Amino acid sequence: MGKGCKVVVCGLLSVGKTAILEQLLYGNHTIGVKEQLHLYDTRGLQEGVELPKHYFSFADGFVLVYSVNNLESFQRVELLKKEIDKFKDKKEVSGAVKKKKSQL
Repeated sequence: MGKGCKVVVCGLLSVGKTAILEQLLYGNHTIGVKEQLHLYDTRGLQEGVELPKHYFSFADGFVLVYSVNNLESFQRVELLKKEIDKFKDKKEVSGAVKKKKSQL
C-alpha cells in the first residue's frame, strides 16, 4: 500500500462539505490504485470561530468549500487559505477550492 495522506475538508456551515466527501467515498474510484486517504469532515465554521490549529499541523492537503449562494462562505475560504499558507513554509501542502451550489 502507498503512503497515506490526510486531507481536511473545511468551510462554513451548510456549504456542501459532507456532500463532497460522500461523492469521494461512494463514487467512482480509480481501478488498480490502492492509496490510503484519511478525510476529516470538520464541523461547519461559524462567525468568529476559527479552524482548530491541530488540523494545520497534520494535514497533507485541504479542500476548502464555499457556497455560490453565500458571499460570506467565500470570504471565509479566502481567510482559511491565508492561514494555510502560513503553515506552508513548514511543509508542502496541497489544496483545492470547491464551489457548491446550494440545494434549494
